[in-house]
Amino acid sequence: MVLLSIIIFKNPDAVLAAVAFWLGVLVIAIGVFGLIAYFANGKANRDVFSIIGSSAVLLVGIIMVSKMDITMKAITILFGILVATIGVVLIYGSWKEKTKWPYWWIIASIGGIALILGIKSIFDVYSGAQGISVIIGISVLLSGIGLIFLSFLKKKISGVVENMKQK
Repeated sequence: MVLLSIIIFKNPDAVLAAVAFWLGVLVIAIGVFGLIAYFANGKANRDVFSIIGSSAVLLVGIIMVSKMDITMKAITILFGILVATIGVVLIYGSWKEKTKWPYWWIIASIGGIALILGIKSIFDVYSGAQGISVIIGISVLLSGIGLIFLSFLKKKISGVVENMKQK
């Protein structure tokens, strides 16, 4: 997983493409399962809105997979909006509480950076891809490090158990 995180950090476009593809596949699966559920119900329990909604979700999923560039842009725009919103909340919250904490400007600065990165992600797919890749890469890296520590802990615990069995 540590090696995988390095690959993730070095290939933000590929990571974003993979996220977009699998998100599209997930949306397709939701649409298909909705249609299956519609037809599995008895005729008395069928709702016309269920088939319309499931068909629409299936169609959106197909578009997401077939038009990956649009899906990738949509993901980076949503990511940018989220990051920018977090930046605004940090700036507002720190400014509001500046009389209570002398280091309010640290949080406001972090909020400013988040706001700038969020806006950049909205308008630049590559910046958004980098941001998403960093978040996924850090998660995978921390998971890999955690698994390494867990394996050492398991070895130590199994040694203690073996010693207890011998006594």
